Amino acid sequence: MIKFLILVNKQGQTRLARYYEDRSDMTVEERSTQEADIVRKCLMRGEQQCSFLEFMGHKVIYRRYASLFFIVGVDDDENEIAVLEFIHCLVETLDKYFENVCELDIMSQLEKAHFVVDEMIINGFIVETNKTYILEPIRILDKPV
Repeated sequence: MIKFLILVNKQGQTRLARYYEDRSDMTVEERSTQEADIVRKCLMRGEQQCSFLEFMGHKVIYRRYASLFFIVGVDDDENEIAVLEFIHCLVETLDKYFENVCELDIMSQLEKAHFVVDEMIINGFIVETNKTYILEPIRILDKPV
């Protein structure tokens, strides 16, 4: 099960964050601190190091595309390679929608990026990976009335 998905730039600024586990026991400050720690660990790792790490009981899998890092936290029983494939599918889908996605696209159309993520993940489970099916309802919303 996916616990969280975070998109950050090379400076560590969060561009999109989505959490799928109930952490009502954590304050906003604690969650922000935990997110900053995860991001810092991922950004500090070199290109020669693998894209998997353990952090506070989660497997963290990340991948860098251009200036964005896609960071996913999962349960211990998840397959890391499958999560990397999911990240790649997410990037391809965002690319298809935004026509060569970049950080500025995510920032200026954050709700559309959330729509794409929400079509792919529901309650922490990947429910769709077909780009056409993911983008169909979003394109309907984009049509002028």
